[in-house]
Amino acid sequence: METNKAGYESQAKDIASGFDEKGASLILTAYDLACKAHENQKRMSGEPYITHSLEVAKILKEMKMDAVTIAAGFLHDVIEDTPYTVDDIKKIAGENTAFLVEGVSHVTAKVFKTRGQIFSESLKKMFFAMAKDIRVIIIKLADRLHNMRTIRFLDEEKQKVISNETLNVYAPLAHRLGMEKVKSELEDLSFAVLNQQSYREIAGKIAEKKEEREKRIEALKEILGNELKKLNIPVEIIGRSKHFYSIYQKMVRENKRFENIYDLIALRVITDTVNNCYTILGIIHNYWKPLPGRFKDYIAMPKSNMYQSLHTTVLDEAGRPVEIQIRTAEMDDIAEDGIAAHWNYKEERAFDKKTDSAFAWVRQLLEWHGSMRESEEFIKELKVDLFDEEVFVFTPKGEVKELVKGATVLDFAYSVHSDLGDKCIGAKVNGKWVTLKYELQNGDRIDVLKGAAQHPTVDWLKIARTAKAKNRVRHWLRTNQNIRENIDKGTNLLYERLAKQGHKPEDIPEDAWGGLIEQYSVKEKDDIFAGIGYGEFSDAKVANHIARFLKERKEFVPGYERAKHVTRGEIIVQDELGDISYKFAKCCNPVPGDEITGIYTKKGISVHRKNCGMLAISNITAPIVNVSWNEKADNFYMCRLKVTARNREHLVNDILTTIAKNNALISSFNSGILYENHLQADLFINVKGQKHLSELISSVRKIKDVLTVERVD
Repeated sequence: METNKAGYESQAKDIASGFDEKGASLILTAYDLACKAHENQKRMSGEPYITHSLEVAKILKEMKMDAVTIAAGFLHDVIEDTPYTVDDIKKIAGENTAFLVEGVSHVTAKVFKTRGQIFSESLKKMFFAMAKDIRVIIIKLADRLHNMRTIRFLDEEKQKVISNETLNVYAPLAHRLGMEKVKSELEDLSFAVLNQQSYREIAGKIAEKKEEREKRIEALKEILGNELKKLNIPVEIIGRSKHFYSIYQKMVRENKRFENIYDLIALRVITDTVNNCYTILGIIHNYWKPLPGRFKDYIAMPKSNMYQSLHTTVLDEAGRPVEIQIRTAEMDDIAEDGIAAHWNYKEERAFDKKTDSAFAWVRQLLEWHGSMRESEEFIKELKVDLFDEEVFVFTPKGEVKELVKGATVLDFAYSVHSDLGDKCIGAKVNGKWVTLKYELQNGDRIDVLKGAAQHPTVDWLKIARTAKAKNRVRHWLRTNQNIRENIDKGTNLLYERLAKQGHKPEDIPEDAWGGLIEQYSVKEKDDIFAGIGYGEFSDAKVANHIARFLKERKEFVPGYERAKHVTRGEIIVQDELGDISYKFAKCCNPVPGDEITGIYTKKGISVHRKNCGMLAISNITAPIVNVSWNEKADNFYMCRLKVTARNREHLVNDILTTIAKNNALISSFNSGILYENHLQADLFINVKGQKHLSELISSVRKIKDVLTVERVD
């Protein structure tokens, strides 16, 4: 143990090396505090917890972060997992370190406590903390990176939950902040957990051709290097293979086998000046034939995360595509480490104007704070800015604006100035008049048209795509519209929604509003009506809350005859809604034995499996109906199976024969080659129930060369 302690101290000193006396002292003080706080704690691997703190600090050191950030990296789990408080950290490691640790602790709060719900209140807090100090999310990304590197020590279910969150939240966030090294590793580590078979297939194929690929890279580097030597242009040429997840995405996107993906390698050419970047591009296009439509100039039009580079794809002598990126050394630093390469705290000075402007997206997060009381709405709109592809357009003066794909003229107007957005009546795009709804295309030149009497309306919330535009529209409606007008509008919207569910205003008792008033932190129900009127609250969610309240009070859909339950063929409907039909949802195809639930719709009851994926990701606003299976049900029910296997002669026949022997009925059978010598079959079959289905799956799994059999939605 003492030997380990000495080794840990040595690692901490290595991390502190290179900093001035004050910075090194802070880092070592934080290390000592982390050792005390986590003294008796171990990781799932059995190692002392301090090993995780050390690895996070090392990653931050590799990112060239400042001493305060690295100190906070050592202490990032202290508030969450030990008795130490924020005040304790302030006293020992300083106020700045404590602020970052407190920010990270909001992110580390168990986001996945509720059945894998990614975008929770915890995630909302993360973005607020991030907007105040971007170092919070840099520490969290370092923390997540090390946790993913050691994820094998967790149980299988936790691995999947955490990997899913990483792939859907943290990897895209790293990409949005320009941190491509972190993004790529997070994607590959998540991919290895979530789709082990595909990961192993691609890894195996890459390993098989490693020597051949390295020879090709060296040959390309030699050819290009010799051409550039003739002009005495200083360059460094780096060849690399694409990371596994990007290859998989391309296979899925283009519906191709691995063998048909030819651009598996890329060259990066690093030089000294912007002029030389363009000179090199000309030489490359002169030597190799460029592929049309595959050239992008991110030097002239940088991405919002400051990424700059020239991208082109050319065909080599064998006619195989090669992606080439050309950039300066400074651009390369930004491309690799993104915002971490620019957030300079060593001299405690503010960003210069250029850098500050480039990260306007991060600052906008603060503007949204307080304007949206519903976390789901905030995250839904944040996802648009975080995950969607970008579109580049021009102002009349030639200034480049980057917005999300699908952004409208209204979004563009608000990106220029709030007042311009408020008065926007349309625009001239490339000289042609268009409406507010026009979706921007790459290269559009936009001249916004204003109207003196124009102002935002609730309908604008359906036109706006970006969070900035929607937030400004809500702000205008909240502060400029007559409060009575908003209340009346919200009342009408809510009661129209409730009427569709069979409720009248007089059916709603006063105590139905209590939970809503508390949930939305308002004083009275008129504030809820007003919030609906100017678009801050969802009329669908409020109506659903009331419907559930009435259902619990046995006042669900007034006017219908009530009974404890009524049997309707295959199912039993609790709290019966009278003579109403039902159908089984095709998204999840429930069969007897599955736990089921009902959704009340205009056409009757839609019966779903309780674990239906659509219910998990959809914003269900219709009332829930309690349903269960009738034990006497004796019909065939459709469900879907996915089978993967090593392909061989007679395999399909063996699968079909096995299904027939198990007395199941086949509705459809589709198969295709997933990778070389591997088949994937998609089947719709009819079974009597869950027991029948389990027996069938067990039989199919026993077929020679079958690898997996799973029921899917």
